[in-house]
Amino acid sequence: MGALASFVVSAVSIRTLAAHFNVFEINVVRTGGGLALLVAALIASPSLRGLVDITELPRHIPRNLVHSLGGLLWTLAISCLPLATVFSLEFTSPAWAALLAFPIIGERIRRDTLIGIAASLVGVLIVLRPSPASFHLTALLPLGAALCIGLSALLTRRLTRTQSIFAILFWMMVIQLALNLVGASILARVSSGAPSLSPDISTLTMVAMAALAIAGLCSQLCLSKALQIAEASIVLPLDFLRVPLIAGVGFVLYQEPIDVWVFAGAVVIVAGIVVGLMPAQQKIVTVESR
Repeated sequence: MGALASFVVSAVSIRTLAAHFNVFEINVVRTGGGLALLVAALIASPSLRGLVDITELPRHIPRNLVHSLGGLLWTLAISCLPLATVFSLEFTSPAWAALLAFPIIGERIRRDTLIGIAASLVGVLIVLRPSPASFHLTALLPLGAALCIGLSALLTRRLTRTQSIFAILFWMMVIQLALNLVGASILARVSSGAPSLSPDISTLTMVAMAALAIAGLCSQLCLSKALQIAEASIVLPLDFLRVPLIAGVGFVLYQEPIDVWVFAGAVVIVAGIVVGLMPAQQKIVTVESR
């Protein structure tokens, strides 16, 4: 429930901030706020300081380059596509991870895995229903984000063999904050204007900034904890509830029509994950728990 609420709050906050800030600035808010919370945790709990080793920083860079790109694509998708469509296509990330597992970490692709990947691709076609008349390139944004998230999951599996979850989150916020600050600065120079982050910010915008910083971190913590204390076969189907939940939010707040085909495609994608990719997901949980 914490993860579901956090995902929805993050999406609504991004929609609110997109009217004032560019994609890099929004992610500065997310990563900067998350880093501030983690630093506060370090100060409050000295036992956590031993988990953060500056010499390990270079090992986190490849994973965060990919994850940062995924975050930027997801933010763009949230700002310009129906929320239910973005959340539905995001579920393809386990399929991308399974497809990339062999070339990256040498995992064998099983028959069930191929079934799960095929089902995910069918679900994507149902959601997007591509045709020359209706297809738009923005539909590729959530798929690109899901691809980056899937690749990031594989790189995270490598890190969890030697790194704690806290260290992974801490260096994620540090590296991605730096990347987003550089991106925001370059974009401001290219556009020949000052960065739009300024003291002239409304109360609603400030609330959205705080909500994004807190929800962005809580979503990761809640989902990781859920996967530690319950089987993936329980957690992942429950995670599917974010699709109808965000569809309702999109309908109420933004008058986005509820598309039955988006739900149908999301069901096919999740079914493919549960039937074909669940064993691989359970292996990931086992590794991360250790």
